Amino acid sequence: MKTLKLLLIILFFPLLACADEQPWKVFKSTHFLVYYQNAKEPVLNEVALKAEDCYNKITDDLGFRRFDFWTWDNRAKIYLFDNQQNYMQETNEPEWSAGQAQINSKLIQTFITAQGFLDSVLPHELGHIIFREMVGFNNPAIPLWLDEGVACYQQEENSFVKEDLANKIKQGNFIKFNDLNNFSSLGLQSTDTVTLFYTQSYSLVKFLIAEFGKDKFVLFCQDLRDRRELTRALRLVYGFNNLDDFESAWKKYILK
Repeated sequence: MKTLKLLLIILFFPLLACADEQPWKVFKSTHFLVYYQNAKEPVLNEVALKAEDCYNKITDDLGFRRFDFWTWDNRAKIYLFDNQQNYMQETNEPEWSAGQAQINSKLIQTFITAQGFLDSVLPHELGHIIFREMVGFNNPAIPLWLDEGVACYQQEENSFVKEDLANKIKQGNFIKFNDLNNFSSLGLQSTDTVTLFYTQSYSLVKFLIAEFGKDKFVLFCQDLRDRRELTRALRLVYGFNNLDDFESAWKKYILK
C-alpha cells in the first residue's frame, strides 16, 4: 500500500490540563487530532503518519473504504503524554500498558516512549474503533471473538501460527464455538486461555476474509449492524446454517 502523503499542520492552543497543568496543543492530520505537550515535531509526524497508514490499511482490509469516516470535527483523537508516569496517573493503566482506547469516544491515549505502540497497540485499537463504528458501538450481536479478531487482524505482528492451531484442533484443545461465542473478558483468566482465545479469534476473521473476500465480510458486518443477529448474518452471507457449520468450515481451513 502506498504511504499516504499528508499536509500536517501544527496548531497551538490550550485544550485541557493534565497532572502538571501544562496546556495541550494539537497536531492535525486528515483523520486524526494528536494532542501533546512537549513532543517534538518528528515524533508527532511519525505518530500521525502511522495513524493515517493504519486508518487506510484497516478500512481497505475490511472493505470499509467506501464509507465516509473521520474528517474535520469527526476526527479521532490521540493523546500523547510526555512520559509513562503522567500516562499512568491520568489513565489508571498498569505499568505494562503501552496505550489504551475509549472506543465509543474514538480516543486513544499513550506516551512518547511507549514500546510497541505504533506497531501493535495503535493498529489494534484503531481496528476496534473502526469496526465498532461500522457495526454499532453497543451492538449485542457482536461477540468478543469477532471484535478482538478484527483488531488482531490489523497488527503487523501477531501470534497466530496455523500449525500450532491445527495441532490443538487435532488434540481437541481448541475452544468450542458455542463456548467461544459466549466468552466475555471475565472468562479470560489464565495466560494460556488468553493466548488461545486471541489466536483463535484472529484465525476466524482471517478465514472469513481470506476464503470469501472483503466484499462478503462487509455484507456480513452490515447485516450484523442492521439485523443484530449473528447466526442470521452467517447464514445469509456465508451459508453457514449454525455455529457448528461455521466451526467445521474453519477447521477444514486450518487443517488443509
